[in-house]
Amino acid sequence: MHVCCCRDEKHDNEGFVDLRFFCPEKMTNVNHIFKILFALLSAAVVLFIIIYSQNRSTPLTPARNDAETTGQNVPLTNYGPLSNCSLADIKKRPGVVMLTTANLAFVDFVLNMLASVRRAGVCINTTVIAEDQTAYKVLHKYAMGDPAVHVRKTTSGEMDAIEHSRHTVTQYYGIMNKRQAYILALLEQGLEILFTNSDTFWFRNPFPYFEGNFDMFMRGTRSHYPTRRVKETRFCSGFIYLKPTNATVKFMREWVKIMDSNKKWGNYKPDQSVMIRLLQADKPKHVNVKMLDPNLFPWGPEFFNPSWPRKNHSTVVMHAASIHGHANKLTKFQEYGIWLVDVTNLAEDLGKVGHMYAFVLSLVFFLLFTAALCLGSHAGYKLVPYYKY
Repeated sequence: MHVCCCRDEKHDNEGFVDLRFFCPEKMTNVNHIFKILFALLSAAVVLFIIIYSQNRSTPLTPARNDAETTGQNVPLTNYGPLSNCSLADIKKRPGVVMLTTANLAFVDFVLNMLASVRRAGVCINTTVIAEDQTAYKVLHKYAMGDPAVHVRKTTSGEMDAIEHSRHTVTQYYGIMNKRQAYILALLEQGLEILFTNSDTFWFRNPFPYFEGNFDMFMRGTRSHYPTRRVKETRFCSGFIYLKPTNATVKFMREWVKIMDSNKKWGNYKPDQSVMIRLLQADKPKHVNVKMLDPNLFPWGPEFFNPSWPRKNHSTVVMHAASIHGHANKLTKFQEYGIWLVDVTNLAEDLGKVGHMYAFVLSLVFFLLFTAALCLGSHAGYKLVPYYKY
């Protein structure tokens, strides 16, 4: 017969449950708890596999830079390993800063973009903001000794090192929605700013196209060029030149204010959509925008279209806008011969990221296992078979 005594379990002298009085109803409850714990552990393992596979697919970087010094302490005649520019070259363009940002997933695109700037023969004081610790270490290693390229850690909270899809709004839009504050901080110092996404490729010097009595210069709707239609023209925020005028600073403050408010309420909107809405509404005041020639500053779908007559246009800067995802961008760059970096595995740097996730998930496993033991102990018996008598 089956013996069950749920209320009056008997223990031997060592505190273990006497199997003759073991209660199977409690075993059922414990099994249910273990099923929940197993589900949580399985979810953690699946998450680890996804993250690790994404890290493994992160592409490659150029050869190492063995320079010993930092950009701030080099002689005027020393040429940087990334820029091939000297400090004297940088001083020829005072008051101008090129700004870009990246997490580890797009470090290789930053290096490729900088290689294209070097090939175009442009020397510009460049700031690269790394959005995670590993990206900072990698970029800083390659930029050491370069007077033109300065790598900075983000001061507004680190982001994930991996590439996120558009569905992960807090990370995908989170990175892009931090850029406006970086730009504003530099504008308020009286600097002219060229903000560029890392997925751009420079063929020629763009600075001659940033002249004239304008507040901003950027690429807009092709059919509207050369005359902006205030209430209709849509602009791209991925390649934009800004002068520190009163109108520009006020506009950027309003843009940052809206982005901060959206973030506060967990409402992550594309930064470009907010920018377009403000420009079309002429808020907080009218900004004089010079439209860049779409034939000289093409977007990705135009440039990579085989029917687009590139021979008739002397491209200045191409921005791979609307080519979604790192893998797709990389394929296009390689296919059209504009991938310049000598790729090798980021195994060492990605390994650190992988080890970090492995440690975190191991800790999760340990905590879940400990919780299971504690629950079993709290129930007052050991997990043993149910005997028939």
